Formats: sequence, structure tokens, C-alpha cells
Amino acid sequence: LSQESYTTQLLEAGIDRIAQKVIEEAGETALAAARGDTKHISEEAADLVYHLLVLLSASGVTPDAVWEELRDRRRR
Repeated sequence: LSQESYTTQLLEAGIDRIAQKVIEEAGETALAAARGDTKHISEEAADLVYHLLVLLSASGVTPDAVWEELRDRRRR
């Protein structure tokens, strides 16, 4: 990753900052949905997914681990 990239900046800022961004984007996604603003729902959801993936990476958790957890829950 480039030293100037947003992802690099987030990773350098640490888990607390990344977690704050996940919370922020989740709120913005929920508010867009509550308003029925479909254009912004997809934009905010993309931001949320991006920040969540960065959080997972910074935490040492793979997306595959999340998918496996969801599969396990479906089997219960």
C-alpha cells in the first residue's frame, strides 16, 4: 500500500480509530435507510463494508472467518 493511501493512514491510526469509523459509517447507513434515501444507502453501505474489512484485517480476522461463522449459525 502507498504510504499516502487512506487505508495505510487508517491502519497506522490503529484499531480504535478504525472502530470509530465503522460506528460512524454504520450510523450513516442506518440513517440513510431510515430516510428511504436509496442512493445514499448504497454509498454509505460501501463505506461501512470497506471500514469493516479494514477493521477485520487490523484485528487479524479474515472475511472467511466471518463467512464460516454465518454458515455455522445457519446450521443451528
